[in-house]
Amino acid sequence: MRVGVPRALAFFRFHPGWDGFLRSLGIAVVVSPPSNRSILEAGLPYTVPEACLPLKLFFGHVRALVGKVDALLVPSIQRFAAGSTNCAKLIGLPDLLQATMEDLPPLIAPDIDLSAGSAALWKAAFEVGKVLGRNPIQLREAAQAGWAAYLRARAAMLEGSLTPAAFDQPIRAPSPPPGGPTVAVVGHPYNLYDPFVNHNLLARLTRLGVDVLTPERLGPWPSAEYWTFEYELVGATRLAMEREQVEGLIAVAAFGCGPDGVILEEVRSLAGQAGLPAMVLTVDEHSGEAGWVTRVEAFVDMLLWRRRGEHVRASEG
Repeated sequence: MRVGVPRALAFFRFHPGWDGFLRSLGIAVVVSPPSNRSILEAGLPYTVPEACLPLKLFFGHVRALVGKVDALLVPSIQRFAAGSTNCAKLIGLPDLLQATMEDLPPLIAPDIDLSAGSAALWKAAFEVGKVLGRNPIQLREAAQAGWAAYLRARAAMLEGSLTPAAFDQPIRAPSPPPGGPTVAVVGHPYNLYDPFVNHNLLARLTRLGVDVLTPERLGPWPSAEYWTFEYELVGATRLAMEREQVEGLIAVAAFGCGPDGVILEEVRSLAGQAGLPAMVLTVDEHSGEAGWVTRVEAFVDMLLWRRRGEHVRASEG
């Protein structure tokens, strides 16, 4: 049996766990290709213009898997911690797909609520078992293998040796040359780790000599009062402010994301209170690479000027 996994949205957080779980059951895991213009255009007919770029890409990744797999893994991820909730689109992904596409393979769509502890993981595993036809003992062992794989990946990301962009590829995170500025880059994982979405931002910063600290490298987030990915964004910003070596902050957000529109104001405020130069980069399907490159290079130049004692105000917007 072949199970398809769209390379979008929650893939950039949970794929090591999903992959470990399914492979432990003897399932062949098929991941859609890396995002590109063709995949984006394939998803546009199934979404409204106001939808965010990551959602449009998700539908395109599903189209890339239709006809090539026996089932699709599309969990409804409701919350990661008590006191928070997930984006409504992520919660409703299975329903959105079934309402817009008529030629879908069967969906494996467990409800996942990590705020309920390990019991929620077992419940989700048994929901999957109904579709895959596996017994409870097999499912429990596979769930344990998946959780262990997820924790190993999180540990590797914390030490900086792995990024979610390389979850299914045998490559390691690049290292910048020593002596460059340290910049915290915050945002949702599907905005930070999909090179098509952000015009290869992380690799571009590394080539400019920047030591990039993503939320995964900053550690556990000290806040859980918002939507799930938003509390990570704010928590990572607060952690960045506590690191003396951090010289600047870049926030990556999707145009049309309502929660981001609210939370980015707090991110700007926190950075301003700490005297930390900050820049917001907004992504949509019309974002031009040339403009991004110019802004990123100018931001890094400004950080180097500050090191030399020149007084330059960082741009926001």
